Amino acid sequence: MATVNVDVEVDLDDFDTEDLLDELKSRGGNHSGVGLINGYDPVSGKNTDELADALFEARLNGNNERALELVDRLIYAALGRII
Repeated sequence: MATVNVDVEVDLDDFDTEDLLDELKSRGGNHSGVGLINGYDPVSGKNTDELADALFEARLNGNNERALELVDRLIYAALGRII
């Protein structure tokens, strides 16, 4: 099967949230959590369970700076919101 690459200029402001969610649904994506796959954090490559485990370890070891970083990533993975 041949592959074709095409460059297209698209302004995301042309699409509303419902259009994007409908597209994710049609592709089988997880439309809750802004298309995140099972609460996946692309920065660390961990899902929410793994992030929670890492957060627990950081708190247990008294590494509060690392724990706060992991809290932010956990919020992003779970809710799709950036702090």
